[in-house]
This record gives sequence, C-alpha cells and structure tokens, in this order.
Amino acid sequence: MNTENTDSKIENILRAHNPRFNPGFTDRVMDRIASVEVDILSIFKWIALSGMAAIILLLIAVYFTDGSFSSDAIFGVYNYSEHESLITAYNF
Repeated sequence: MNTENTDSKIENILRAHNPRFNPGFTDRVMDRIASVEVDILSIFKWIALSGMAAIILLLIAVYFTDGSFSSDAIFGVYNYSEHESLITAYNF
C-alpha cells in the first residue's frame, strides 16, 4: 500500500471540502437571541433561594459542630479572652 498516494488522496478530499452553514442560519440565530426575554425577578428569586439554602446549611453545620447557635459558635471565637483583642489590634 502506497502511503504517499493515500496521503495525497486524503489531502485532495480535505481541500475539496468546504463546510458552510445552511442559508438563513445567521438570521435564525439572531431571531432566537432577540426573542429570549430575561426576567430579572425570576433570576433574583433563584439567587436568593440558593443563598438562603447556603445560609441554612452553614447554620446546620455550626449547630452540629458546636452544639449551639450562639454568636461565639457562629463566629468561631470560643475561649477568646479580653486581652486577645488588644494583642490582635497591635498586630495590625
């Protein structure tokens, strides 16, 4: 089998191939884009619902790890003495 002959045949086939879109393709795509309406309120609703779900999951995780919903548990500041705030302020 002659590889040069097959390579030239494949090369000729690929050169002859000229891919094109069907007539009117761009018009159909642009019409479809123009017909899509974005409802900002429905988008906001889904973002708000996913944010609420994330907050609820975070609170559940805090409750299971610390056993309470206190502000110390939420912020993770257990065993924080009054002098540590001064030390923290001096470090910045």
